[in-house]
Amino acid sequence: MPQFKTRKYAWPVRAIHWLSAILILVAYLTSELSEEIEEGEYAGPDWHVAAGLSLLLLFLPRVLARVLTRTPPIVPPPARWSVLAAKLTTLALVLFVVVQPVLGVLLVWSEGHALVVPFLDIAIPPMVALGHGAEDTLEEAHELLGNAFYAVIALHALAALWHHFARRDDTLRRML
Repeated sequence: MPQFKTRKYAWPVRAIHWLSAILILVAYLTSELSEEIEEGEYAGPDWHVAAGLSLLLLFLPRVLARVLTRTPPIVPPPARWSVLAAKLTTLALVLFVVVQPVLGVLLVWSEGHALVVPFLDIAIPPMVALGHGAEDTLEEAHELLGNAFYAVIALHALAALWHHFARRDDTLRRML
């Protein structure tokens, strides 16, 4: 593998990236947990909701970290089509980490429940009145978008591995 000095993303960007990856994994692994809580089969914290709300709370720090820090160049530079694909994928991922939790909140409220914030003993009552049938529509949208989200995440991870092993550039090392 060629030797070159890798410039990394600033530590806040890397920390938010990997914390988000962990939260998404937790959300995925606990996606059925909310149903068990609703049916009274589980009385512990709703880790799925906790992960989703945490992702949403990380949005502003994520944007600030990216705006206030410099993005290190990829060495050797990739093709322009690759840069465009990376930017579109990043945009999709950032949109997912906002839209998916918002859909989850709206889904809880559409069921007429307050949003219980895990570990804080706070319940946020429904702030919008959603019409009849909203629950089913939101549940389908949340699940469909979640599956699309996981597919884009897989594409993102595969692209990082492709850059590392096939192109042999420093794309992956910049985030480690």
